Amino acid sequence: MTSAPLLSPSEVVLQLSELGRELDATVRTLREAELDMATKRHAADMAESMAFVRASGSMDLRRHLARIEAGPLEEQALVAEAVCRYLKTRIRALELRVEIGRSYGAAVRAELAALPYDPEN
Repeated sequence: MTSAPLLSPSEVVLQLSELGRELDATVRTLREAELDMATKRHAADMAESMAFVRASGSMDLRRHLARIEAGPLEEQALVAEAVCRYLKTRIRALELRVEIGRSYGAAVRAELAALPYDPEN
């Protein structure tokens, strides 16, 4: 395994800034995705309920007919829920990368502080 080149303190700050921007953008995307998910979940639930009320037959038959009729909307809702789960996972990964960057930055500062420094030379 090859190690990544060491970064300077300013490069660490630049990478942390970039991660912060990426995290912020992902959080905004999640907000929009959650609104989309809620709308699609409601539409699927309402379609299934309306189809159930319109159907005739036994309770079991009505329930299954309603689920079949609402199937496409249910699929859209499930996909929207999966997108939200992905974005939440992405946010956790970005937060972890920020924490790693902070630790790396602290280690770089500690190493620089340990170096001999004489402002006269």
